[in-house]
Amino acid sequence: MSENSELLRAGYDAWNQDDCEAWLELLDPDVEIHTSGAFPDLSPVYRGHMGAVKFWQQLREPWGVFRIEVEGFEEEGDCVAASIKFRATGVDSGVEVELRFGSGIRVRDGIATHIVNARTAREALAGLRQTRRTELAEEPSSRPG
Repeated sequence: MSENSELLRAGYDAWNQDDCEAWLELLDPDVEIHTSGAFPDLSPVYRGHMGAVKFWQQLREPWGVFRIEVEGFEEEGDCVAASIKFRATGVDSGVEVELRFGSGIRVRDGIATHIVNARTAREALAGLRQTRRTELAEEPSSRPG
């Protein structure tokens, strides 16, 4: 398993252990988190560590039991995505939920700079590619003008 896959797995371990501080240590201070849209109460994008904490709290709040199981990894350059199974039990309702998602990260200097959640791992990788194109388009030109 690559270092990037290990980083992604460490993030899921932090979620499964309800350890937000450990998760934040894996994230760039300017991390950008894109949600899948599956949970309508979440914002489409969260930025920075404060945004990451808000995402953590909003995603975990309705669940008494919360578990992420990794089913497989796909890697592409500085990106890695996982097929995951989300299992949770509603804190008030007791309703059990099991959903499959894709979730991926882009890594720079050993920490995650972008997180993209999607329906599948391949869609998460495509989302990460899009964040790279957007970032490159926004960079000022290094050519003299």
